[in-house]
Amino acid sequence: MPFGCTRSSETGLAPGNFPPTTSYPSLDGGKLISLSDFQGKVVLLNIWATWCGPCVQEMPGLERLYAKYKDKGLVVLAVAVDDSQESVEQFRRQYGLSFPIALDDDGQIKADYQISGVPETFIIGRDGRLVLLPDPEDGELVVRITGPRRWDSPNSQVRFEKLLKK
Repeated sequence: MPFGCTRSSETGLAPGNFPPTTSYPSLDGGKLISLSDFQGKVVLLNIWATWCGPCVQEMPGLERLYAKYKDKGLVVLAVAVDDSQESVEQFRRQYGLSFPIALDDDGQIKADYQISGVPETFIIGRDGRLVLLPDPEDGELVVRITGPRRWDSPNSQVRFEKLLKK
C-alpha cells in the first residue's frame, strides 16, 4: 500500500458524522469555500501540499476523476496546507487543475481533521456526512484515505459511480 508523507491509522472521525465546517479562502479571488457550498453533491476533500511528492503524484488522477464526474454531482475540493498562495497558484497552472482549490495557511484543517500528514482524503456524501467506503487500493473500509491513490482507476470509478447514484 502506498504511503503519504506521514501516516497514521487513527481516524478521529467516524462514518456518518458531519465533518468539521471550517471555511478556507479559495484561489479564485479569496472567496471563502466551505463544504456547505456543495450541499447535495458528493465531495472528495483532499488535503495536500505542493511540496509533497505523493500529493503531486495523485493530482492528475484527481483532475481526470473530477472531469469525468463533475456533471454527475462530484466535487473535488483540494485544500492546500502550503504557506504561499503563489506556490499553489503556480502548481494549479502547471498541472491544469480545474477543481476548486482552497488555501489553509494557518493549519486549521490539520486540527479540524486531525491530519497527520498529506495527502489525506475524506469523502462526504450527498447528505453532508462522512462516508465509509472501500479504499480504492486495498478495499479496506475507511473514512480517511491516507497517502496517494489512483483516483481515476477502474476500482475508484466504480466506487464513485455507486456514490453518485445514491
